[in-house]
Amino acid sequence: MNKKELRRVLGRDEYNSLATLISNLSKERILLTGAEGSLGTRLVERLSKENVKFLATDILGEHEYLDNTDFKNVFSVVNKYRPTIIVNIAGAKHAPLGEKETWKTLSVNTLGTKNLIDCAPPNCKVILLSTCKANNAEVVYGASKLIAERMTLNAGGSIVRCFNVVETSGNVFEIWNDVPEDIPIKVVEACSRYFISLDEAVGLIIYTMNAPQGRYIVNSTELRKMGDVAKDLYPDRKKIVINPRLGDRIDEKFMSTSETIESYHLDSSVVKIKSIHD
Repeated sequence: MNKKELRRVLGRDEYNSLATLISNLSKERILLTGAEGSLGTRLVERLSKENVKFLATDILGEHEYLDNTDFKNVFSVVNKYRPTIIVNIAGAKHAPLGEKETWKTLSVNTLGTKNLIDCAPPNCKVILLSTCKANNAEVVYGASKLIAERMTLNAGGSIVRCFNVVETSGNVFEIWNDVPEDIPIKVVEACSRYFISLDEAVGLIIYTMNAPQGRYIVNSTELRKMGDVAKDLYPDRKKIVINPRLGDRIDEKFMSTSETIESYHLDSSVVKIKSIHD
């Protein structure tokens, strides 16, 4: 997606303040899970350009094998590498699929997080990649991430809570682009979403690695109707309005009803969120 198309989706300019490595991580040893995914791949690229020690892990690709649902496997890898920071990106992230694969979603997102927390060395900072679906969670995916958030925060770790990341694999824009131009695209007009870019998501991860313990989000305040997004991207394409799928929430939440904004950072591009339960 080019910058012009990205702006049409975001409803704003991309935050350039999240485009660089925020602070010096040269003294850290970072263990990264989910390195084969879109976010993991981009983070590996960014860290590889810096003087940073890291171990990329996944159950796929040419990475160190780590299945976060397997406690023995997690213990073996973590004990061998002895990280000072664990960035847990691995996750079952598709909400509709989570309604059908409930146990798998819970195992990867929640039990997998517990295994990493339990195996983390003393003074190792655990950072969980979470989702806006955890805000007032309605379905399995959001609930599994909400529990993982609470475990991570209660263990002294931090949360990178992402809105819908535009350029990740399997997103609706990828699906629309694959539809031949003479065939209408299917649009769930009833749904509203907040969006961030891939670079903003990766920048937020790097920022959180350097920041004090807490919960951080990109300050993306534009709630976009999917029908409007489709019109902005494809003004001349025919569209078929469809109903939300099982697991699709109608309106996204900027934060939970129990949460408030604690502080703004990086020229207000990053927001630290505090809950009454923290």
